[in-house]
Amino acid sequence: MGKKIKSGFIVAIDGPAGAGKSTVSRLLALELNGRLLDTGAMYRSVAYFAVKENVSTAKGFSKIARQLNFDYDSKNQSILVNGQEMGNRLRTQQVSALASKVSAFKGVRQTLTLCQRKLGKTWAKTAPVVVEGRDIGTVVFPRVDYKFFVTADPKVRAERRYQQLKKQGTKGVSLQAILRSNMERDKQDSSRKHAPLKCAEDAIVVDTSKMSINQVVQFMSEHIRGRMSLVGD
Repeated sequence: MGKKIKSGFIVAIDGPAGAGKSTVSRLLALELNGRLLDTGAMYRSVAYFAVKENVSTAKGFSKIARQLNFDYDSKNQSILVNGQEMGNRLRTQQVSALASKVSAFKGVRQTLTLCQRKLGKTWAKTAPVVVEGRDIGTVVFPRVDYKFFVTADPKVRAERRYQQLKKQGTKGVSLQAILRSNMERDKQDSSRKHAPLKCAEDAIVVDTSKMSINQVVQFMSEHIRGRMSLVGD
């Protein structure tokens, strides 16, 4: 296991959809005996309630973002939204597609970024916090010591998403459709005006195309522990 992990630090993990960062982030948080802050789930929550309430304007999206309260569900290692564990309700294709569009609006990003910073800093007082998203190392927590950018070949990412949807019982979705959707979302996320998806200059790029989840988690954990030893934390 190496050097004992201390509390009071944040790990930023960014990357595109389907690269494996959600699973990696969750397992890394467990490995570090810490908490997971899934910022993508926060944007998906705005999208979910926008669909539920038939909201389609920037003003409406921003209003929903301001009305949501987030907390940590230690049992499921997930975000509670207004006291609810949302589960797969946030993982549908409709919510995923809208989440990318919703995240492009300045009002939504400002509200959720402030919330993410507050949650991350508060939780890090007592435990390591793994923060997962698309602008964590560049915008939300640009000065943290541990940053990773998780990516993978587009076809590999599409196949992973396809298998995930099959496992959830989703029908009528083809691999090619998912590949097209992922590429469209990548374009939206990387070209949006506010906090676009990009790799921080000081982030370590981890290509998971030919790596197992456990290999990725081990690599990240060893890097964190090794750096702690080097700086004498």
